[in-house]
Amino acid sequence: MRSLSGKERLLRVFRQQLTDRMPFWIWDVDPMFPSDRSSWKPLYEWVEKYELDIMRFWHPKFESVVEQPTVHLREKLQSSKSGMWEYKSVISTPIGDLTQVYYQPKDGSPGYVKEYFVESVEDAKKWLSIPPRIIKPEVASYFELQNKTGNRTMLIVSIGEAMYSIHWMIGSETFGFWLREERSLLHEMIDRSYANIENLVKYLLSHDVGDCYGWVGPELCIPPLASPEDFREFVFNYDRRIIDLVHNSEKVVWLHCHGDMKPVLSDFVEMGVDCLNPIEPPPVGGLTLKEAKELVNGRMTLDGGFENNNFDTLEVEEVEKLVEETVAVCKPGGCYIFSETGTPGTWPILTEKHIANYRVFIETGVRLASYN
Repeated sequence: MRSLSGKERLLRVFRQQLTDRMPFWIWDVDPMFPSDRSSWKPLYEWVEKYELDIMRFWHPKFESVVEQPTVHLREKLQSSKSGMWEYKSVISTPIGDLTQVYYQPKDGSPGYVKEYFVESVEDAKKWLSIPPRIIKPEVASYFELQNKTGNRTMLIVSIGEAMYSIHWMIGSETFGFWLREERSLLHEMIDRSYANIENLVKYLLSHDVGDCYGWVGPELCIPPLASPEDFREFVFNYDRRIIDLVHNSEKVVWLHCHGDMKPVLSDFVEMGVDCLNPIEPPPVGGLTLKEAKELVNGRMTLDGGFENNNFDTLEVEEVEKLVEETVAVCKPGGCYIFSETGTPGTWPILTEKHIANYRVFIETGVRLASYN
């Protein structure tokens, strides 16, 4: 087979077609949009040197993101907790304000929500009192990015997910209780969010935006927090309709879901997902990579397979061996994209050990990528 462009390669693998080599990308490392983290510099250099594949995401502008209500006030405050910033956000509704408080470590580590926008049934009613909106975001920036990108890669239109957008406002504890005690209320909220997302997708598709549509979040409605039945009711039944819209426009779908895929992997296939990321083997998941590949059986592309914590715990010789084992299992037959299971942003700063392990991870993956 002739050498394919990055765009051709990704579109073909998403459609379960033969490619010139195994696609290989590094999560969140895109030389067109470099991070301000200086420790990432070698990663950008290796992406360019080895012409690794890139997943390039385009987002509708923030004020046009419809799966979340408009935040009318956002303040950055000095937290009482040492080494933290405190962000206070307020949503004004017709029947009262909703407030979120978020703690962010000053060193760039992942933060956490201290107070959620919706923590009671009364708060949910406030959110539901916000009038539905028809959002028509500008799309010129997408086509500008498309022109700059050319055939280097496939662009992914990043959209919201109905269940996740509600979970984002209420948190796992309340979500878990409401799965048992307030299912009708959850449906009412998710229905509202879904309608917004559906309107957005229809608008974007009507303007021929995107090669691919992608979203995150189903991981928050799988075991152990939720049952497989909950997954089908609150994720499958909503996401499948969006996937059908995308497929009817002859575009493809990438979906990100951490966790144990054993109870739900067949549902993603039935849902029509074209590419599922990040596919985590035991002990995180209940399926080995071999079992996941056999279960999918060429009906959906798998993306990932190499756990991020390996960059912390393994030595370079062990990384090389594990990459070889992962590729040996997942590459045959195609329908596979090699990558790690998360962004390098897991760490505020990449240490010398991280960089050494990334080097052998990349060089070994490149060495094994050919199908010849």
